[in-house]
Amino acid sequence: MTQAYTHRFTEVHELTGFVCDSLDAAVYTSLTYRSLANHQRAIAILLVGDMGQGATVDFLLMQATDTAGTGAKAIAGKAITQLTQAGGDGDDACIIEVRTEELDVDGGFDCVGGILTVANAAVEIGVIGLLGCSNYVPVPVTNWTEVID
Repeated sequence: MTQAYTHRFTEVHELTGFVCDSLDAAVYTSLTYRSLANHQRAIAILLVGDMGQGATVDFLLMQATDTAGTGAKAIAGKAITQLTQAGGDGDDACIIEVRTEELDVDGGFDCVGGILTVANAAVEIGVIGLLGCSNYVPVPVTNWTEVID
């Protein structure tokens, strides 16, 4: 499904969740696993602000056989290049997009989630998850606080 000119963005892209915080060094399941049964694409947007001294950020999309994360494994080629404070990567924006045919569908994998790893120091992070190319529009807007046309 493509977005027609008359469709609102929120009618064809479902917000799956977001994180917006200063995160200490740890591994986070930043985007909970969501089923792609009714969608053709998943998009994860990573926004990085201030990075503490020596901080690094890694982010990748994972696939699972259900929304609980059963059998979770990385999706080949769906990880950012590591961001580093030393490399001046604060205030960077990254996006990862995956299509359903890139999942191990034959193995029963139809759910997508995100793993964020912050190491060495705190980092200001924003992560936004979206499902797109819905098989059935309009998609739910319940995860949005407010939608303004």
